[in-house]
Amino acid sequence: MTDTDTLQAGTPHATAAKEPFLFLYITHRCTLRCQHCYMGDRLDNEIRMSPAKVEEILSSLRVLYGQYKVYLLGGEPTTHPELDAILDVCKRQGYKTVITSNGLIPPKVWPVLDERLDSFSFSMDGACRETHEAMRGANTWKPLLRSMERAIAAGFQTRAIFTVTTDNRGDVFDAIDLADRIGLEMLSFHYFTPTGLGKDKPQLQIPPAEWMELCQDIRRHSAGRRVRVFYPPAFATPDQLPAISAQGYGGCTARNLERLAIFPDNRVYVCSAFFDTDLHYGTWRSGGIVPRLVKNTNELTLVSKVAPGCRSCPHASVCGGGCAAYDHLRRTLVSSECDQQTIPICPLWSMPAAPADTAHRLVDLR
Repeated sequence: MTDTDTLQAGTPHATAAKEPFLFLYITHRCTLRCQHCYMGDRLDNEIRMSPAKVEEILSSLRVLYGQYKVYLLGGEPTTHPELDAILDVCKRQGYKTVITSNGLIPPKVWPVLDERLDSFSFSMDGACRETHEAMRGANTWKPLLRSMERAIAAGFQTRAIFTVTTDNRGDVFDAIDLADRIGLEMLSFHYFTPTGLGKDKPQLQIPPAEWMELCQDIRRHSAGRRVRVFYPPAFATPDQLPAISAQGYGGCTARNLERLAIFPDNRVYVCSAFFDTDLHYGTWRSGGIVPRLVKNTNELTLVSKVAPGCRSCPHASVCGGGCAAYDHLRRTLVSSECDQQTIPICPLWSMPAAPADTAHRLVDLR
C-alpha cells in the first residue's frame, strides 16, 4: 500500500474551506510554565479580559466574520475570576463555547462550567505521569485525568491536544490507546515548532522526514478506533498533496484571517507562530480591528508573502507557497530549502487520520 492510499483522498467537508472559530485569550495568568508553550513571557503578567470586552468582541465579529464558535484560552482560562460572566456572555451571544485547559480545574470552578459550556479541550503531553510531567511540571497528570474523566462523564464534547516533541513521541500510540479507553471524542496531535518558551529548544522539534513517517504510523494505529484522531501533515510529498487538498487544505490559514486570536492587551494575531513577537496583525479598538503597520509590515503582510522559488513550482497551487512564518522566523523548513519532494504546508492545519469515518461534529470540534 502506498502512502497516498493510506491518506484516503475523500470528499472534503462543507465547512473545511474555512474554520469560523474565534480564539479569545481571556487571561495571561497560568500556574504552569510548560517547556513548549508558545505564549512566551506574557505568562508572567496578570492581564485579563473583562466580560464587557468579550461581549463587544463577540457581537462585532459575528457580523464581520461569521464566527459561531469561540475558544477561551489563556494562560489558564479557568483562573479568570469572572469566568462565569464571560461564559454567560458567550451563551447570550449565541456562540458555541470551548474551554482549552491544562486540566488543573479547582472544584469550585466546575459548577460555573457545567451549565454554560459546550466543549472541553485539554492539553495532554504524554500518556503517563512521567512523560506529561516532564513537560508540564509535577502534580499535573492525575488532575488532568480526573478533569477529562469528569468532562466525559458529564456528556461534554471532550478532546485532548497532544503537542509532539522528541521527548514525548514515544507516548504517541499509548496516547491514542488512552484516549480510546477513557472515552475522549477526539485526540488532536500538534507539531511542535520553536516559539514562545520553546524558542530556545529546537532539539524538541521532530525533523520533517521523521514527522511524515510518524504521521503514517498515527494513521495506521488510529484505524478502527472509536476516538477520532487528527494530526497536522506539516510536510508532504508530491503524491500526498491531492489527498490533503481533498480534505480541504487551502494553504496558510492566516492569509484568510481564519484564526483570529485576540489577547487581553488588545493585540490581534492571525498566526500562533507570531504570538511571542510584536508583529501582530492589528489592535482591537472601538468595536473593531485596526490593522497595525510598522515600516509597512505587519503579520498579515508577512504571511501573505510567497517565496520567489515557489512561484514556478508545480505544487504551489496546492501547498500555497509553504509556511511564510517559517520563512520570516527562519525556523523549520523554509521555502528556500524546499526540494519539491518534502514540501512544507501550514503546520496549524490538521486532518483526520480516518477521513471516511470522521463525523462532521468532530471536524467541527477542532
